[in-house]
Amino acid sequence: MSKMKLKTIVAVVIILVVAPPLYFGGNLLQALLILVSALGSLEIASLTDQKKHWFLSLMTLAAVMAMYYINRSMFPAILAVWVIVLFVTELLRENESSDLTAYTLLMSILLGLGLRCISVIYQDGAKTGFLTIIFVLIGCFFCDTGAYLSGSLFGKHKLIPHVSPNKTVEGAIGGYLVGAIGALLWGLLVTTYLPRELVITASLIIPAVAQIGDLSFSSIKRRFGIKDFSNILPGHGGIFDRIDSLIFCLMAFNGLMILWGI
Repeated sequence: MSKMKLKTIVAVVIILVVAPPLYFGGNLLQALLILVSALGSLEIASLTDQKKHWFLSLMTLAAVMAMYYINRSMFPAILAVWVIVLFVTELLRENESSDLTAYTLLMSILLGLGLRCISVIYQDGAKTGFLTIIFVLIGCFFCDTGAYLSGSLFGKHKLIPHVSPNKTVEGAIGGYLVGAIGALLWGLLVTTYLPRELVITASLIIPAVAQIGDLSFSSIKRRFGIKDFSNILPGHGGIFDRIDSLIFCLMAFNGLMILWGI
């Protein structure tokens, strides 16, 4: 089986698995988020602790779930406890470095925040939540696809070669335009319950943030000398390889929702 065929089949399976929970919300969505959290926690632990990553992955999952489910006012307390646990774990291990602890903390916070942002989007029900999440997904993944196509056709000037050698300025511009136009059209035609100014602002910001997220996680992979966070999704890498830019987009959109008082 060719690599492209395998990648296409896996992509279809991912859509079939993810679409029903996003559409129906409720317990199905909760189950999906817990699954993503578990797999993401395993990838985080595998980066920093190859020998006892199962134990660290369970601790990470517990921290991520706490960040997701606890009341907003308790978020700082959860972070404080998690920081202490991580540093105690570091002190008890040989040949450990603080930057690995910092990466574990950073990535677990990103995962936890991503989950909380989804819960905010679905706070008014599954119907509007689904339409709104599609808006964010279009701005994010249309940008990724547009960048790939634009870079393949017109790419000449490297964007940030020391982070991602294959990404080009032309690809970044093309991806941004495709993501912004796609999100804007969906936002103005479908998510009419959202303020028009919010839709326009988010359409302009989300594709840019998507590329920042993609490059940020590329930098993390370069730090650890890996191509993908795992191989759980053949042809696509790991969970973080699929949701890296989406996490940043969710956080940016959630910030805009707060600014608009939604």
